[in-house]
Amino acid sequence: MARLSRKQLKHDRFVEEVGEQVHFLAEHRNQALAAVGVVIVLAVGAAAFFSYQRSQDQAGRVALFESLRLYHGAVTAEQRPGYITFATTGERVRRTTESLEKLRTDFAGRKEAQAADYYLGLLNIEEEKLDEAKPLLESAISGADPIYGSLARLALADVLRRQDDVEGAKSQYQALIDNPSSVVPASRAKLELARSLTEKDPAQATALLEELVAEGGPATGAASLTLRKIRGS
Repeated sequence: MARLSRKQLKHDRFVEEVGEQVHFLAEHRNQALAAVGVVIVLAVGAAAFFSYQRSQDQAGRVALFESLRLYHGAVTAEQRPGYITFATTGERVRRTTESLEKLRTDFAGRKEAQAADYYLGLLNIEEEKLDEAKPLLESAISGADPIYGSLARLALADVLRRQDDVEGAKSQYQALIDNPSSVVPASRAKLELARSLTEKDPAQATALLEELVAEGGPATGAASLTLRKIRGS
């Protein structure tokens, strides 16, 4: 029996393996085609998903913009080209509420819905409906966007402060101090906390205000003014 060289053995083994693979694919042609089909479907699905996400992002931005135009609309009999105006405050509140409620429904779980909760909370605060405002602001705080979350927390702290819930307000301000954001820096939260304590705990308020003055940040002027009021000078 002729001895085969190592090169021939490798070649024969390669031919056998390729033959086995071809045979396997021939026997499992339908399954292979199905697998390729799944890959194609997944690729098309991914492309469609990202396209849908982009369209949703665009639609969300437009819807939020339109709601904010209503929220910032003026109550006036004057004609203001390019601006939304309302004949009465009630009309402004009604139309803005309808728009924000639709925003919450259409973009549930997204930043736009979180923004809607925040602005609906502010509308209720304007109407002196503080109890109705709190769950909306709490919902906005629980959202993923840190900007609306911190703004909502600041508004909630103010609501609790107005309801004479000093400890509740203090807790919210402290959370903002511990987790500052670009729109609510720690200095602003510390200033508001000090203001909330000026009557209940003037000593702590004074200590916080002195810290702000010593830091020399953007809240220095307001802190100095509040200190003078506490000291009666």
